[in-house]
Amino acid sequence: MRVKFCGTASLADLRCAVAAECDAVGFIMGVIHRSSDAVTPAEAARMIRQLPPFIEPVTVTHLQETQALIDLVRESHCTTLQVQNDVDPSDLEVIRQALPCVKIVKAVHVMDRSSIATARRYEPYADAILLDTRTEERIGGTGIPHDWNISAEIVANSTVPVILAGGLTPENVRDAIQKVRPYAVDVHTGVKKDGVRNLEKTLAFARAARDALK
Repeated sequence: MRVKFCGTASLADLRCAVAAECDAVGFIMGVIHRSSDAVTPAEAARMIRQLPPFIEPVTVTHLQETQALIDLVRESHCTTLQVQNDVDPSDLEVIRQALPCVKIVKAVHVMDRSSIATARRYEPYADAILLDTRTEERIGGTGIPHDWNISAEIVANSTVPVILAGGLTPENVRDAIQKVRPYAVDVHTGVKKDGVRNLEKTLAFARAARDALK
């Protein structure tokens, strides 16, 4: 099971993720909704230089304007773009043409069964769909799980890989994976202690995720 740790805001955060043998690290930038652990593209780029090979750096952003999204990726030197906010599917095609070597992940917020149609709408334009939770203030990093039954239905019928996020913790990630069967899992607040990424929780999350389907 592939694992991404999001909200990487410091070298200490980065070292935790690397110690857990993560597959990807997310850097939150371009924030217009309430968020924790946001960094600038320059700060992300400095941390990315410390990444060992074979770990994917991901731009995670709330921005919606196409050129702003392209600029964030170029300035941060990430190799994947995760679009958290609402954009027209055709905008993702514009981004792909501008950044042909960058993978595009589109977040879909699982609020009710309408998210099934939303995910299907983005599938032709994204390399992967990420299923997350939102509130009035936050479009990610809520720490709140959503309905895994809906997520499982999206996974079962998707033509692209599906990443599960939203309220995952070391304690529930095994059950979530067994229920949803995603391509990967993504965690942010679930591996924090006192507001900071915690090594013990980070390692426990990675172990539980990778053991879930054994």
